[in-house]
Amino acid sequence: MVTPKSERRTPPAESPSITRKVSVESLGSVDLSREFSALNEHILRSRRITINPGGSVAWHEHQQRPGVAYLVEGTLIEIRDDGSGVRSIRRHAGEAVFESTGVLHGWKNDSNQAATAVVIDLVPNPQP
Repeated sequence: MVTPKSERRTPPAESPSITRKVSVESLGSVDLSREFSALNEHILRSRRITINPGGSVAWHEHQQRPGVAYLVEGTLIEIRDDGSGVRSIRRHAGEAVFESTGVLHGWKNDSNQAATAVVIDLVPNPQP
């Protein structure tokens, strides 16, 4: 799963409403309860997410799931509202996109090549 079901929201007209043509590969995680007692039952997770041509990640709102997405290859359009209004931003390989509570966004791949990002985020541990 790319985004938790509980974070999905009704998208603005220009943003994708569904996730499609996306693959997710786990790269590993660290149990943060062993590092910081305040982060009990949380992990620092790393995933490789590939959005194929014509693919998308549905509009969603981050809720206590901060993270960063580093675009390794390709280009994507991020439709984003971080409190300053909805806007479309073309993202390129080598860019880092920060995600924090309250950020609403979705992704579209309108190119003819796959786009791959490494996403690192802080999430509840599914096996506390």
